Amino acid sequence: MKILIVGAGIAGLALARRLDQLQQKYTLIERSPGWSQDGAGICLPANAVTGLERLGLKEELLKLSYAVQKIKYVKPNGHLLSSASLLTPPFNEQPFLALPRAKLLTLLRKGMESKVTFNTSLRTIEQLDRGAKVTFSDSHVEEFDCVIGADGINSQVRELIFNQPELEDLQVTNWRFLIEQPTADLQPTYYLGSDSFFMRYPMPDNKVYCYAHVFDKHHQWTKLQDKQWLLKRFKGFEDKVVEAIQAVPCDEEIIPGRLQSVASREVYSGSVLLIGDALHGCPPALQQGVGMGLEDVHCLADLFDKHQELDTIFSLFKQQRLERISWVIDESNRIIRLASKGRTFLGRVIRNFVVRKGGPANVNGWRKLLLWDS
Repeated sequence: MKILIVGAGIAGLALARRLDQLQQKYTLIERSPGWSQDGAGICLPANAVTGLERLGLKEELLKLSYAVQKIKYVKPNGHLLSSASLLTPPFNEQPFLALPRAKLLTLLRKGMESKVTFNTSLRTIEQLDRGAKVTFSDSHVEEFDCVIGADGINSQVRELIFNQPELEDLQVTNWRFLIEQPTADLQPTYYLGSDSFFMRYPMPDNKVYCYAHVFDKHHQWTKLQDKQWLLKRFKGFEDKVVEAIQAVPCDEEIIPGRLQSVASREVYSGSVLLIGDALHGCPPALQQGVGMGLEDVHCLADLFDKHQELDTIFSLFKQQRLERISWVIDESNRIIRLASKGRTFLGRVIRNFVVRKGGPANVNGWRKLLLWDS
């Protein structure tokens, strides 16, 4: 089978590695001119670690990562709302890991550079009776049995082929950055403010991954990348938050963004299929970007290994993945909306009661995913 993989990010590289194991030929394209080093930190719940283990990368991954043992939700002043251990069943099946995004990408990219065609994107995809005719950015035209869109939440493949390519805006602006700071005794801590949120997440080598967001319906702060503004905006939070922002070397180290979610539930069309964030990109409330993408990869590769007919492969992929994907998107969006209820006094009371009674929302989500087929 002649396969085109669009996007050499985490999902695209993982799929290429699996196809190498199956001795299946493929073409892997990437629109960037070379490897990029974007991103701050990345968090890997159990299913993500399992996915990397299936690629034969767990041993190296453990050397690069910080093992997380506990999750805490707190008020802005640091007073505890709820906590949960990750050392008890079902969470103890795999370690929960955290590391800089660049280190994970370096691990996945090892030995793969010669297999990627850089500086290449798509102009058109024409569906054929069997397969697809693809016109590339250099005007080269080629036919493939199938096209796999692994090109992220702003997927060009989804834009070209699918009926509902638009993203849902969740009215939240966010910022991410990595700082140098001692991590002794630090476990992931989530600060629930009124219309704001802050996270401190330990990384290896005394680095801390910080994530902040603010309800921003009218895009007032979407392009903002200002350390002094963040200090002013989060000055009511405990000293550890303020110290984290102060530790940012310069404004350029802060990565601004906007929380968006894939609205479509289309998995494939004809001979074109989506995986990873192109299929289910959503807020990082459950930190499932890597985990769900790797689940897609292994599901699809296993089907390529067992079946010959593309219609069968794509149909079974949708059957096996759609319910789980839809739940993760919906639950991630729900958690963001729950956090945003803090904009009113009554909303904060209700939200904090829910957190105290039910426990950390992301831990509850991880439990459901780990027990999905039980």
